[in-house]
Amino acid sequence: MKCLCFSDTHGYTYYMRSAIKMHPDAEVIFFLGDGLEDIAPLVEEDRSRMWIYVRGNCDYRTVGTLGEVKKTDTITLCGRKILCTHGDLHGVKYGEDGLLLLAERTGADIILFGHTHRPYEKYIPRDTGGLYLFNPGSICGSYGERPSFGVINISDSGVLLSHGNFV
Repeated sequence: MKCLCFSDTHGYTYYMRSAIKMHPDAEVIFFLGDGLEDIAPLVEEDRSRMWIYVRGNCDYRTVGTLGEVKKTDTITLCGRKILCTHGDLHGVKYGEDGLLLLAERTGADIILFGHTHRPYEKYIPRDTGGLYLFNPGSICGSYGERPSFGVINISDSGVLLSHGNFV
């Protein structure tokens, strides 16, 4: 199963739309906060895919055009428990300890997070199966980074995480 992952649009969706067009075979789109009002029209336009989204620290309303949106959400795809969060409540700008505690508490296999605006991926081996930490970066580009997004491929043989970016 192919999934796209975005975070931190901050009013700018041009590259997000481009990435979605580049990956018509993506079945699920994750949005990790800071731009819920930006993605609302995209969700309306594209009902053929599953959209999973959470609130970020700049998404000030809990209820908007997308309905009530949580700070953290989980879904199981292809037998992998995926936890989505913006990351601000877990101190992601200061390290991964908060995410590791979250994984331990929830039993997540994959944690998707944003907030730092920097692409990041890490695999951590565990006795109960590995843990993947993945940040797609910011699709609007900032902090000297190019606009970026994530591609997640989940199959019986494993998980493949990768980043795409624009000029």
